[in-house]
Amino acid sequence: MTYYACVVQKMTWRRIADDISSRIESGELIPGSRIESEEDMAARLGVSRHTAHRALHELQRQGLLNRQRRWGTVVADRVKSTEKKRIAYLADFTKNRFQADILMHIEHALEDGMRMVVATSKNDPEREAENLMSLRDEVDGIICYPAEGDVNAATFYALAQSGYPLVLVDRAPRGCEELVVLTDNVQASQQAVADLIARGHQRIAFFGNTNTMAQSNRERFVGYRAAVEELGYTTRPYERWIPVDLGGNSESMVQAISDAFIAMRALPEPPTAAFCVQDWLAVGLLEACVADGIEVGVDFGIATYNDFGPTFFRHPGRLDRVVQQMEDISVTAVERLCAQMSGEKVVPGPVRVPAKFYPAQDSKEILASSLRAPWSATAP
Repeated sequence: MTYYACVVQKMTWRRIADDISSRIESGELIPGSRIESEEDMAARLGVSRHTAHRALHELQRQGLLNRQRRWGTVVADRVKSTEKKRIAYLADFTKNRFQADILMHIEHALEDGMRMVVATSKNDPEREAENLMSLRDEVDGIICYPAEGDVNAATFYALAQSGYPLVLVDRAPRGCEELVVLTDNVQASQQAVADLIARGHQRIAFFGNTNTMAQSNRERFVGYRAAVEELGYTTRPYERWIPVDLGGNSESMVQAISDAFIAMRALPEPPTAAFCVQDWLAVGLLEACVADGIEVGVDFGIATYNDFGPTFFRHPGRLDRVVQQMEDISVTAVERLCAQMSGEKVVPGPVRVPAKFYPAQDSKEILASSLRAPWSATAP
């Protein structure tokens, strides 16, 4: 007995999948019924093999079909169709604390019984694209921390438009913003710089890194500019873009920050504070201040993003710290992915999660304490 209706008009993978699904739901196709191969389906319906593959994969994702080594593709048993799903987390790296935290939070947010596959792109767009294509056929949905840049924008967009469950975290290639869950970088940066202004600083330096492909860098710069606009000065002499070795605090990076700091200190109106877009830049600036005999928190204010925890700094209480809420971002990403996997329609992003802001100690408190003693208060 043939189990497909004759189709006159052009078929899409979605229509093919819907037709098979309706026949399973009606009982026409019972558990164990064999489904023709991708090649046979493509030839009979006059579609590409990719279209047939996408239809069958969607039904497998829904738990309606199973692939069996000897039998091929068959209608799944009703009990088995309720089995938990598999997802993938595709990251650029997993070796630093920031990425490890995201991985941990995603894993903790998964529903009981769900399984997760982890893959890395090593920040290589070509490797990332290959992983996306292979994972698409192995798991039911993907959470991705994208490689930097926009090379795979079309790949992400096409995958999402096909109906495949996909969520991006922390950054998104241009044109894929509706897929991402990330920190509200503009608001958080603006808040941090505004606190420096409230403390009386009228000239505030900006230290970013040269990787302008990173969405977070661009947004944090926008937040800085928005905050200092009210001060009415030309910011360009106070802006520096430093090459950053993300693997460590390299001597060349520290030297570049020190040289920039010395040059800015020689301006007619030198900065009395600075905003850094990431931890390593703040560390380099702290070393420059120590070398110049400047007391941070008293003579000079620093606001920075702090992704590696308060203990990354010797005296974290002397800094304004912006801490991204990666647990909230990860949980939100998992929730959106699970909703997509359940067939729910999700509101397009970007979904922006507020960061937490921890203001520095008052300068009088710092002066009252011993300059040689470690900061005694427990940083959040």
